[in-house]
Amino acid sequence: MVASRVPPGMARPVAVSIAPGAILFTVFFLAPFAVLIGSSFASWGGLDFTFTGWDNYQTMVQDPVFWKAVRNTLFYSAVSIVIQVPFGVVVGIILSQKLPGWRTFRTVIFVPFVISGAAYALVYAAFYNSRYGLLNQTLSVVGAGGKDWLYDTSTARSAVAATFAFIIGFTVILVMAEIASIPRELYEAAETDGASLLQQHLRITLPLLRNVIGTCILVRLLGDIGMFDVVFILTSGGPNDSTVTLALYAYRAYLDGAWGYANAVGTTILLIGLILIVTVRRAFRIGERAL
Repeated sequence: MVASRVPPGMARPVAVSIAPGAILFTVFFLAPFAVLIGSSFASWGGLDFTFTGWDNYQTMVQDPVFWKAVRNTLFYSAVSIVIQVPFGVVVGIILSQKLPGWRTFRTVIFVPFVISGAAYALVYAAFYNSRYGLLNQTLSVVGAGGKDWLYDTSTARSAVAATFAFIIGFTVILVMAEIASIPRELYEAAETDGASLLQQHLRITLPLLRNVIGTCILVRLLGDIGMFDVVFILTSGGPNDSTVTLALYAYRAYLDGAWGYANAVGTTILLIGLILIVTVRRAFRIGERAL
């Protein structure tokens, strides 16, 4: 392989053209990244800054609230993987059959995806309200209303997860786009060989959707490990920390002036994200040819 070289006299123009991007990358990514990692090993509360080694991490792993945050974050991520992505794939395959009204259904399904999490949280806060919420009003017809869904430790976490479990627009759109790129000859050949529609999707469609399914899982996981706004607005992590997430746990530390400790939590979130990226990418061989 021949190494590319900068043409004579072009070194300075090339350096000048790269410099703005390199400066922006350094200021807005590398510098904050270095501060995050470095300060996670320090006691930092504004003007006070003292390196304390692994103290923040030792305190973190001994805090039961941290492990609650880990379990809740994994629970929310599992909801996305087990419900959101499979449901989105099935709906995407069905809509790809171009049944009557498929464009309307596609639009209706995709619209919730572009609505902000904060707006969703406000709507669901009213929906779950124990006095006037639609859920309790409906259940009261059969004598089961009056439950405080968001402030009962037995229901709060599931109530929060239900607000995003069926937002499948992102997965549906990607699945439909990928199916549109699959050569029709494959289905025609399978049909000629007597394969049913279900067999065609099990043997052709799903294997060829591997890259898309892996991408959807990866995107949802990376979004869920940083989940903040929905939980903050609905419950602020309560009751009794039963809904707290890692991002909200770090936010509380910032409010308490323990910036170094909060950055230790942030570094942990970063490491979890890197592990998930590598694991999902290898499991689904994202980026490799489907055939």
